[in-house]
Amino acid sequence: MNRDVEEIAAAASCSANAELYRRHHRDLQRAVSLTVNAPRELIEDACQNAWTMLLRAKPSSTSIFGWLYVVATREAYRLCEAELRCTDLDAVLPASSCEAGIADARCIDDALEAREALGILASLPDRQRQDLALVVAGYSYDEIAEMTGGRTLSTVRKHVAKAHARVRIARLQGTDSPRDRRATELGPFRRRSP
Repeated sequence: MNRDVEEIAAAASCSANAELYRRHHRDLQRAVSLTVNAPRELIEDACQNAWTMLLRAKPSSTSIFGWLYVVATREAYRLCEAELRCTDLDAVLPASSCEAGIADARCIDDALEAREALGILASLPDRQRQDLALVVAGYSYDEIAEMTGGRTLSTVRKHVAKAHARVRIARLQGTDSPRDRRATELGPFRRRSP
């Protein structure tokens, strides 16, 4: 008798899950693909993983689509990172294709800008680079002060401000317009003309 009740409950749960899948799957894939710039197959894998996690976690029924969206988006980013780590250069650039080696100007500009930004960050002193990275990661100044050895709040603010100033100066030095060169020569604490 108890086993029959369990089978009926499992069948009802299965049909409810199937109805949820039919109702939300296409919208979920569309929403995640608008958020994450990735191949369709990767988005589909992320959504399928989110559905599997839904069956295990069983969140409240009032926010299922929102829960699925957050989980699928995070999963898509995780799969993108894994895919980038495992990508072989031959898979990206086949030797037989001469057009595959020609990148568009936007890709080249993005790569150069990213390389320049990494160079600027690498040139910062260790404490400034660490504090700036923690600010970018979303930590407050108070949290950074606690995490980095009980420093004062004003010390953390000072290091972050100096890091911002150095990054700003380095980026301005990389430009060629006369106005930007003049601003660089005057430094970050220049006087404003009346």
